[in-house]
Amino acid sequence: MQNRYYLPPAFFIRRARSRDKWKIKQLLLTWNEANNILPINFYSLTLILLCCVFLWFNAIVFALLIFIYLLYEVRLKDYSDFWVIDYNGAVIGCAELRVFKKYSLIFNLCVKKEYRCQKLASCMIQHLIKEAREPIYLSCFKELIPFYTRFGFIVIHPDALPEGLQLVLGATPGAPVVPMKLG
Repeated sequence: MQNRYYLPPAFFIRRARSRDKWKIKQLLLTWNEANNILPINFYSLTLILLCCVFLWFNAIVFALLIFIYLLYEVRLKDYSDFWVIDYNGAVIGCAELRVFKKYSLIFNLCVKKEYRCQKLASCMIQHLIKEAREPIYLSCFKELIPFYTRFGFIVIHPDALPEGLQLVLGATPGAPVVPMKLG
């Protein structure tokens, strides 16, 4: 595949380091503040928290689950599958590429709002395609389908995914995302 997109000067794509973890988390949680579409539904989380205030036992269980999640995020989660776009030492974009024996998965492509419309996401996708093992699967919101089709991805039915990938990609019936495939 020939490069059609090039990063502007002072931008480069590199593999994420462990010290990028919190920058990646912040980027993923604030990627679309205008529409309040976040990877975690904070309204539901607030409702659950209010219920736990009234139910002491549930509050303890909830706190234990949060502790386990934070322990996982801080100590156990491996960010080596992430790639970042670095600009003067700042992480301004990221994506996750998981490479398996028979296929690869792309998750969490995200560029800070103030750096969008500079073809940075296009450069990242192009880079991930080179690093991946085909076929490559991803899921995206319907409005992003034209972006991914520029790179050869096609929309597929969730039933066409390999076993178990429907849940991993969140592409179950009625979900707001659609699965796509390259290769």
